[in-house]
Amino acid sequence: MKLKKGETLLEVRNEFGKLYPGLKLECFEEAHEVNESSENRSRILGSVVLDAIVTCDLPVEVNINATMTVGEVEQVFHNATGLHVQVFRKMNGVWIETVQTDHYSLEKQMELSKNSVHV
Repeated sequence: MKLKKGETLLEVRNEFGKLYPGLKLECFEEAHEVNESSENRSRILGSVVLDAIVTCDLPVEVNINATMTVGEVEQVFHNATGLHVQVFRKMNGVWIETVQTDHYSLEKQMELSKNSVHV
């Protein structure tokens, strides 16, 4: 994913969602520990422009793929941009944090999300 000057968190979240259906990224002011959820009060609004919160020069390429674990993706985002991201998975129409399954790949998370949909 390429993060660009002037881009908002919402635009990044939308791009991530297109690449990884059933998953979304949220950004937080504070880091979270492994197997811990992030404090909702520290969630950064989607309207915030990346330029104001990243610790790197933009544009920047964040190299992620579907075989990476959630924990790896979150770490790559932090290393490349300084952002504290958390991956969420849609389960039965509700967004949940993946804290208990951070060791699952994005591919596995997407499969779980897809299989949770009841028609």
